[in-house]
Amino acid sequence: MKKTSRLTALSMCAAIVLCASSCGGTNSSTPAEAATTTAATEATTTSNTLDDDLKNPVDIQEFVDDEATLENPNLTYLGFYDMRTAGDIKPGVKLFEETYGGKIDYLQVAWGERIDKLQILIAGGESPDLVDKEDIAFPLLISKNVYEDLTDYIDLSQPQWDGYQDLIESYAWNGKHYYYPFTVNALPNCLIYDKGLFQELGITDPKELYESGEWTWDTFRDSMIAFTDSKENALGGLYGLISNDIFATTGTALIAVDNGKIVNNLSSTNIDRAANFLMDIRKQGLTVRGEGMWSNESAPLATGQVAFLGVGQWKITDFCKEYPDQEFGFVPYPRDPSADDYYYNLSSFSYMVPKGSQNVEGAATFIDIMRKCNTDPDLKAVVKESIMNDKQYSEEQYEFLTSFEDIGNYKLVVNAYSGISNDLTPVIDDMLVNIAFDSGDAKSWAQLREENSGIINSILSAFEEGTE
Repeated sequence: MKKTSRLTALSMCAAIVLCASSCGGTNSSTPAEAATTTAATEATTTSNTLDDDLKNPVDIQEFVDDEATLENPNLTYLGFYDMRTAGDIKPGVKLFEETYGGKIDYLQVAWGERIDKLQILIAGGESPDLVDKEDIAFPLLISKNVYEDLTDYIDLSQPQWDGYQDLIESYAWNGKHYYYPFTVNALPNCLIYDKGLFQELGITDPKELYESGEWTWDTFRDSMIAFTDSKENALGGLYGLISNDIFATTGTALIAVDNGKIVNNLSSTNIDRAANFLMDIRKQGLTVRGEGMWSNESAPLATGQVAFLGVGQWKITDFCKEYPDQEFGFVPYPRDPSADDYYYNLSSFSYMVPKGSQNVEGAATFIDIMRKCNTDPDLKAVVKESIMNDKQYSEEQYEFLTSFEDIGNYKLVVNAYSGISNDLTPVIDDMLVNIAFDSGDAKSWAQLREENSGIINSILSAFEEGTE
């Protein structure tokens, strides 16, 4: 296989990564509390001793290939969570370590400092081997050569990658492939609700409406109105994430990337229609803004003050663990009744290999193992048990969640605005907050678009000029 030498002259790469230190975007499904759970500025290396084996024992011995070899079986992962104890990743970690006799060390860094720390490590010639794929990675950081090209390391003809070729190609840049997602789903964010309370109030279960094809903007609004009319202490119908996911149900991305070209859809009729719906529920007082747009506190929903929480699917397990005596359901965002089909936001995930990694081959091998864990039926059973132990989902919740991983069953929208520039992300995020929540200066979509068109067009033009 291709070998990669150590890269030390990475000043341009470092500068680009530094500018990305505030990446996040509205599609992120990452828990906000991660910002408070990790260490200080300096990353901390932890050993490969898994500290949750009693809670979540994972046995992958029968899958170990005793004849497999790897020149360097040791990797370093930089991140804000311990991938080695995450329910969906732990089986892959153990399979890699036990197959090749090495270990994956964890460099722990705070959520808000992860990209700054990566920049420091790359610039100092101490690049880690694995990092999370960030929103800003595609197309910006990929176009700036921040990651290693994995084209020569991963064989797409292998069965575990069957059907993924087109998806991987959609993330290619100048014929090179830096990102190989090992898992995808059509439910990065969802609407969580209290099933028992809805039943008590006589409100039709949203999941039943979804399964019957009746979960639309209209029935979503009706559910919120019924809730606020029935609950004396109701604060509103929804808090958390709403705007970007409603826009996606029209089948149109706010900003898209098509064959390397940026497509600005902020003035499309589909986006205007969704904006009108958002303004309507805002005017009816159905949306409630918490501490910022990404407010994800459990209490307002758990205490019956709000009908829905719009949030990344990661939040579901919090309700399972914190409120075991209550039954919470979740559904996708409602269908646009004027669209030709039901559209979903695409979410994908993998690890990426930063420039200067000392073990590109080993990192690519781990990514390949993670894909096997998501495709091999026997390995998937081990992963499921690990996830259930870790997340404490009910069987119904697990089956519904994983049904969205078969993306061939869904019409998908890929929003790219959070991957263009760190200057663009807050501009559009502010527009998304304003259109859905009454913050004292609520405006129409036409006003917001007019006020921000100059800076948006300037940013998009600068990006295209910089990648020509």
